[in-house]
Amino acid sequence: MNRPVAPLSAGDALTDTSLGFPSTFSSKPAIESGYARHVPQRRKRDTQGEGRPRRRRRKRSASAASGSTGGKDLAAARKLARKRFGIQRLHPLQAQAMEAVIAGRDTLAVLPTGYGKSLIYQVPALLADRPTIVVSPLIALMVDQEASLRRRGAPVVRIDSTLRVAERRAALARLAEGGPLIVLTTPETLESEATREAFVRAQPWLLCVDEAHCISEWGHDFRPAYLRLGVERGELGGPQVLALTATATPRVRDDIAERLGLVKPAVIAAPPDRANLRLEVELVSAATKDERAGRLIRRLPRPGIVYCATTVAAEAFGIAMERGRIPSARYHGRRTKAEREEAQKRFMRPSKKLVMSATSAFGMGIDKPNIRFVLHYQSPGSLEQYVQEAGRAGRDGKPSRCILLFDPADLDIQRHLQQRGRASAAQIRRIASALAAWAGEDRPVLAADLALSANAPVTITRATCAQLEGVGVLTRDSKKRLHLVVTKRELTIRTRDLARRVATQQREDEERLLTLDEYARTPGCRSAFLRRYFGEEKPPDCGRCDRCKLRPPRAKRNRKRPRRGEGRPSPEKSDKPRRKRRRRRKPKPPAS
Repeated sequence: MNRPVAPLSAGDALTDTSLGFPSTFSSKPAIESGYARHVPQRRKRDTQGEGRPRRRRRKRSASAASGSTGGKDLAAARKLARKRFGIQRLHPLQAQAMEAVIAGRDTLAVLPTGYGKSLIYQVPALLADRPTIVVSPLIALMVDQEASLRRRGAPVVRIDSTLRVAERRAALARLAEGGPLIVLTTPETLESEATREAFVRAQPWLLCVDEAHCISEWGHDFRPAYLRLGVERGELGGPQVLALTATATPRVRDDIAERLGLVKPAVIAAPPDRANLRLEVELVSAATKDERAGRLIRRLPRPGIVYCATTVAAEAFGIAMERGRIPSARYHGRRTKAEREEAQKRFMRPSKKLVMSATSAFGMGIDKPNIRFVLHYQSPGSLEQYVQEAGRAGRDGKPSRCILLFDPADLDIQRHLQQRGRASAAQIRRIASALAAWAGEDRPVLAADLALSANAPVTITRATCAQLEGVGVLTRDSKKRLHLVVTKRELTIRTRDLARRVATQQREDEERLLTLDEYARTPGCRSAFLRRYFGEEKPPDCGRCDRCKLRPPRAKRNRKRPRRGEGRPSPEKSDKPRRKRRRRRKPKPPAS
């Protein structure tokens, strides 16, 4: 009987006819470097002396001594995983990360989609005697996690902006009781004045940051509150930190560790490779992309996801599929919240086999196991984003396809989106000048008013202020007003440093886009290319991707036995005469 194992937990001109659908149908990311650095292994047993292994005393970590997990070890975690979650065997990297957390170490786990990263904090949280705070970027993801934990009888509360007054009051009251408790929240709620005191009084032993790569990402949908998580950790009393993400290059790992203030963290990283995923790239042009996408959508098994870089392309692609009578749904920022929730519910139903046309806003935390393909109609902004989105296919372990339709012109779309989401040096200088002007009048300022004074977008102003707050230039009061706490000279110095850092990040963004081009055109194994990009030195070829399949099979070597005297010495002749072997004659058949 098999035991369950922990799960490995600018298309503006797009038309339905160009996709190959008939038009007659009616409309319906200060750390130790290394690719896979794990928790140190136990020493080998010393079998010398009396012929049996020498017993060693287990050292108690600082967190165990303080009572965070009550001195529990990995054996207790395995037992709880079997009893509460039905997991008979932990994945080795799951176990290593869990052991580091229980031992009281700051931990960064970089594990691909399907490795069961949530279990790394859930099991230790139930072994602890104080609450565990889990910060997640999506409320919809927290709702699903809360429901799953409640079904298993785990103590859990959710605190976010969608709760009603009575629900919030009940959640805060449960938090005040203390004890083992999983608290699901957002970074914005964690820093809110309405809830901050409750979090501080709870004295959490662990701060878990889900989707930690968001700390190192600057985009048009950037979340400034993620940059302030290091500051919030100090407000909470400096609890132990667990950072979880599916993809992170060595540079992103360094950035996460620096911003969260991780101290000698245990880094557990797995290759971004899954044996059931086939990576493919098709080089297309604007004239041929739509037709090729239409043929693929008709032929590929469903359910699946089509990712577009813009809301315009996602909407147009979804409409084209509806007119072509392809069961589909749409998810992007221009649709209302109710429409997005309904589309997600339809897609997540096990019996539904839809194709979701979406932007990158869809998919984080989506746990639908039987997604058979992920098609990128337009190029993503980086290989990190591509691996995140492509990894949503085939969580059930069955063969699935990850296809990128690569048009070099799509990279210009990403350049435009990055320019919208990142401050320029001139904008940073204007924001700093406006801050100095407000401080000169001894007046705090809201981010929206500061943006108006600096003639800069509100999102850019908030992101810049979050950076300045992280280096101790600004503070915020209970009304979210910004106060300058350094001299104007110090502000000028910090602003120059920030401008240099932003310029460096812009160069890195361009390098990421060029790396995407290299990935699309590589003659070698695509899986090995990705593994090298994420830090592995000599990865093997996968044998599954489109490049590996194109290679001719190796010819078998025809090893002929060499004749005597050709390649081997002839045996020495002896003085004895060689006896002739007599042939045995076949008996004649009897005469009839």
